[in-house]
Amino acid sequence: MAVFMKPKRQEGRWGRKFVDKRDWAEYNEELVVRGEFLLDCGWAGAWDKELAAMNGGKRGSPFAFPESLIKLQSVWHQWIDYRGVEGVTRKLEKQGTLPKHNDFSTINRRVNKLDVGFQLPRSGNVSVVCDGTGMKLENGGEHRAKLYGKKKRRYIKVTIVANAKTRKLLDCDVSIEGEGPSEPKVAKRSIKSMLKHGVSIEKFGGDGAFDDIGLFALLEKNGIAPAIKPRKNAKLSGDGTLRDKEILAMKKLGYKKWAKERHYGDRWPGTEGIFSAVKRKFGECVRAHNIENALKEAKMKFWVYESMCGYAKA
Repeated sequence: MAVFMKPKRQEGRWGRKFVDKRDWAEYNEELVVRGEFLLDCGWAGAWDKELAAMNGGKRGSPFAFPESLIKLQSVWHQWIDYRGVEGVTRKLEKQGTLPKHNDFSTINRRVNKLDVGFQLPRSGNVSVVCDGTGMKLENGGEHRAKLYGKKKRRYIKVTIVANAKTRKLLDCDVSIEGEGPSEPKVAKRSIKSMLKHGVSIEKFGGDGAFDDIGLFALLEKNGIAPAIKPRKNAKLSGDGTLRDKEILAMKKLGYKKWAKERHYGDRWPGTEGIFSAVKRKFGECVRAHNIENALKEAKMKFWVYESMCGYAKA
């Protein structure tokens, strides 16, 4: 009888042993406070004041419900449908927490019109990282998709830009896979926007998909250090560009030493860590059937996650 031996672990395969320096008591409390965010209606005391500001100079029918309520309802919608959100709001009205409730069609319309954005850092140097992932347009399972779905399943491509130091989201782009901008284009657009708003960027990190001549030129022009893995078949331009220097550095140092010197691994918590957290908490499928609303729903997942984290840290 054949005996299969478990292969020996290669010592040093993943470098030095990871040392967890996280304050677990503090982090545990942060996770608990994120739950408080779901029912924090302290803003309701300024209901009339907020509506007055929203309706000032507005043409047409005035708003009947403040944006603070709609934003909170968009958070609830990550777990329950719009009719369920109406039920939660109605219950809070009966308890006296909210002055009145809106119906599910109003909630749907207002949530899909929300213009969500991410706050940029106001001081300090930022280490920017960027990466992409996919989200499903349907939640019917592989068997149902095979029997009743279209021949070619489509996915939503989500590209995020984050601060590697603080793990805060800085930007999020969503599009149907194969139809939207490439990851390097999203990165270049975000970098230009942040520089325009006075954000000091010290480094940009990304995987081989970001080995783009235009992106390297933008980094070189603005004095931003790269931590981008050159492609295996990358060719030198011969002009001594920043990209040429990185290609030569990779060949000279080897991948492991190059990655260590560039702190290439710093991109993981700021990108893959966020992808993992969002998908575990809110799922990787969207419920909306309309493409425009589906894209907004996908982006909303990341905005909600960032809002909950910011609330807990504050």
